[in-house]
Amino acid sequence: MTDRSVFEKAALASGNIPFFLVRDTESSHGRYARNAREIHAEDILKFHGHACDGLFRGIYAISVAMKSLFPEGIIDRTDLRVISRNSPCIGDVASYITGGRVRFGTQDVTYEPGVWYIVQRISDRKAVRVTENMGFFPEEISNLEKDLAASDYEGVPALVDLLQKTQDKWVQNVLLNTRPEDNYSVESISIDWKDVPYEHKGMRTDIIYKNVRRVEHDE
Repeated sequence: MTDRSVFEKAALASGNIPFFLVRDTESSHGRYARNAREIHAEDILKFHGHACDGLFRGIYAISVAMKSLFPEGIIDRTDLRVISRNSPCIGDVASYITGGRVRFGTQDVTYEPGVWYIVQRISDRKAVRVTENMGFFPEEISNLEKDLAASDYEGVPALVDLLQKTQDKWVQNVLLNTRPEDNYSVESISIDWKDVPYEHKGMRTDIIYKNVRRVEHDE
């Protein structure tokens, strides 16, 4: 077993990582699915490719947004759009949990720093912004990231190792010993959603008929 798999297994065993109940449609042109399904951190990890501080911070943050938009507990992934920082980790969590996609005009990114999300329910335009509280993420890790970006090639290997070790330690010893609401704050906002500038956008056909009645129920 590699060091990474040891870290991933230990991290995923934490009892504080939120999971998500989501509702989707049941076919390519289908109705709403009859039942919700669970999404766990391990599912998001497989989609993203690795466990890291950004992945877990994103999961924590977006869980707070989802609780605000869907207090009953089931997230409607057919009815959401999302904006986040242009980060592999943060953006992947946004897409996986909300169902937002650039190619359908329901996911957008900016270069505003930090861990935050703006999530809007399309049907009623209700929107929230969730933000990581200042001072929670250690400056030491931020400085290591800056050092790595400024390093010449000879210094890169050692810095990559040190950064990864420091990030993993913080995730295990700090982040995963907290609750999402302890360090991520949500507020309701008003947002005028701007069209996502992507010329190849298409129609999301799997949600067009989501509310069509079930014939067998009416016979």
